[in-house]
Amino acid sequence: MNEPEQKRQVEAPGNDPDSLREQRDRFLAFAFAASDLLLEIGDDGLIRYALGATNQLIGGAPADLIDKGWLELFAEADRPVLVSKIGKLASGKRCGPVLVTMTPRRGGSRKAGIKVVFNACRIPGRERVVYCTITVANAALVKQARAFAARTENGLLDRQAFESAAVETLEATRALGQDVELTFIEFVDTAPFRDRVGLDRWQEFCADASTVMRDGAIDNDSAGAITEERFGIVHQAGAATGKKIQQQLQDLAQAFDPSGNGLDVEQATVETASGELTSQETAQALIYAINKVASHGTANIAFTDLAGSFHEQVSQTQERISVFKTMVAENKFDFAFQPIVDLESGQTSHFEALTRFAKGESPYQTIVFAEEVGLIQDFDLACTRRAVSYLAQQAESSPINLAVNLSGQSLQNDGFVDALMVLAREHKKLAGRLMFEATESSRIHDLERVSRVFQDLKQLGFSMCLDDFGAGAASFQYLRALEVDFVKIDGTYTRRLLDSDRDSLLIRNLCELCRDLNIKTIAEMVELEAQVDELRSLGIHMGQGYLLGKPAPQPVFQRAGRSRN
Repeated sequence: MNEPEQKRQVEAPGNDPDSLREQRDRFLAFAFAASDLLLEIGDDGLIRYALGATNQLIGGAPADLIDKGWLELFAEADRPVLVSKIGKLASGKRCGPVLVTMTPRRGGSRKAGIKVVFNACRIPGRERVVYCTITVANAALVKQARAFAARTENGLLDRQAFESAAVETLEATRALGQDVELTFIEFVDTAPFRDRVGLDRWQEFCADASTVMRDGAIDNDSAGAITEERFGIVHQAGAATGKKIQQQLQDLAQAFDPSGNGLDVEQATVETASGELTSQETAQALIYAINKVASHGTANIAFTDLAGSFHEQVSQTQERISVFKTMVAENKFDFAFQPIVDLESGQTSHFEALTRFAKGESPYQTIVFAEEVGLIQDFDLACTRRAVSYLAQQAESSPINLAVNLSGQSLQNDGFVDALMVLAREHKKLAGRLMFEATESSRIHDLERVSRVFQDLKQLGFSMCLDDFGAGAASFQYLRALEVDFVKIDGTYTRRLLDSDRDSLLIRNLCELCRDLNIKTIAEMVELEAQVDELRSLGIHMGQGYLLGKPAPQPVFQRAGRSRN
């Protein structure tokens, strides 16, 4: 390095006005190199200072922002997050990056939002002011903001992010020939400890404990919170690293609780090196181990390496397959009947036959498991037979009509389709009372094959419904390829309907499309009277949800008193 370069590097600004102005201009230049808009926000929530690309972001000059509420610049859905971030911001600390939407105003009305990345800090000595930078988002900034959002307040990855990071770390170290281990940490019976030290000291302890775990990890992206009191750390193998982290955490707890017993910290370390597992099997074994800790804690880890985790998973899966097969063969499941209601008349159109299992098992998780292990075809056939049997027992004049779900995986299985068509032909007289709903829990790949199945069933008089419309990326592709009588709109649209003009517009356009195709529409998750009014105004024909009727062991018809006429 030559002398002039060295002199420029160590040069300190003077105290004369020109030097101070030069220093100010440098800081502003540095700030604008990384952001598009600078804001100073007072403790009253009003903007005190603004500088930058205000015309691009808000449609006005910086002066237009002074004494305006800063939250008004952002989309309503993002405001609670920003308030929370600012409210927790301590002196000398920063928050962000946070991905949010700014809503510019031009000509007195709000225009389409602009995705931006928000950062803020409080400076010691000026704690009553928050300094913010706002930058128009790009791909790199969005990735950075989402990575930040995947962390807890103390810097640990959340569970989902930790799973992904742990798998990536194992793959990378395996390629490099490095050995790592996975240590699980559990804080046992934290309530007495928290009561003794108080809430503020507990939060300080959690922050310091997170630092210990991150320092012990092979990198900062390999330590995560699996639950509030259970954690995972990927670290270098050997030297009893897991026990060392455990001891550090116990010592830390004792330092926070000198007059008490500290906190019991349990740990279980799992070796990850295993030549007998493929990369995919290693990832499966890792996620199985994390799920086991989340559900049962570290004390219930019986394996010491990922090979043991994988074999336990295989054994458990085989046992679960056996139990599921027995359940299907012996019809050990029940139906819960939920009404689908005409939004104009308030009358029940038909009921969806929802499956229920013993011991409170999640229907969704059980169905997904059946799809994963290739047993969903047997289950769908058993459900169809149960529905046929139920309707056959009712009088022909009975007003009960049923809809049963069929997985996309089943509809692409020749054996299932053949059995279904035999059953449908044998009970053709039920065609006006039995409907089939194709679910999107399993992706339909052979649309041409499924389309022929739909056409064959419709020729026999059975109605067809496309379930969960909008939940998957292929929904409109399905609608184009499959001839259906009903479309059931995914409930997330209904839940956001009253707060989102975008979702309202999407539903309105879908209704127009379905009307042109002579398809009736059903909205899921109807829980509010205001939703019913809005859905009717948009042209939705029917609704399903707790407001209109909860699932019940026997069909319960909607009272006519709910008529909208």
